[in-house]
Amino acid sequence: MSYPSFHSFIKLLRSLLKRRQPWLFEESIFLADLCLAYGTIAGLNDRDKKTLFLAAHFKNLGAIYLDDQNLRQEYLDHSEAVAQMEVLFNASAELAKDAGLTEVADVLEQYHLRAIPPNALARIFQVLNAWVSCRQRKGWRSSMSDKEALIILKQRAEMQWSDPKVVFHFIEHLCRYSSRPERRKACSVNGFEVPPQVPQVKEYSFDTLEDQFQYEIDTEPASTSGLTGSF
Repeated sequence: MSYPSFHSFIKLLRSLLKRRQPWLFEESIFLADLCLAYGTIAGLNDRDKKTLFLAAHFKNLGAIYLDDQNLRQEYLDHSEAVAQMEVLFNASAELAKDAGLTEVADVLEQYHLRAIPPNALARIFQVLNAWVSCRQRKGWRSSMSDKEALIILKQRAEMQWSDPKVVFHFIEHLCRYSSRPERRKACSVNGFEVPPQVPQVKEYSFDTLEDQFQYEIDTEPASTSGLTGSF
């Protein structure tokens, strides 16, 4: 029997997430695509981009061990929320280990801590995940505005919860190449440089990734081009 292709493997992961909860599926896809986009900007090699891409899918896979009540994201007790999230974090990392993806597991064991991870890829994943989490609607709140999300990232850098170099490099590119008026204004208000001339909208930019996030997403992994080969 032949082994499944990388494309088929990703399709399986997306199907599992979508069956569990649509928001898990949508968050992982948005994060995965953001990992590829930023990974290219940061000059990562294909192996590192593939590791981040897989981590984005595995990070929510531990939700298969949570009941539906906990997936509603409507906790009244903060300690209960922390306990359930620990289950999710640990289970997701263990599933990656069970799949033989040790580099992915390393990222998943470190990214959720309120500290700068020792793993370089985990430092990147932590920042990208924080941005996606801010921009996604949660059970207790709507999606944060660009201004609010930028403030969160700045605070994480100031408190050393995230690597300041990664935070400000990500924000720099987010602000420099955005054509959205509200994002350009949010960048200016937060003290980040915005080019006076509005850049042309690129086919594959942070803006278009978020546009995609607003609509129904297919399970077909269209964004895995260039990430073929063995695991």
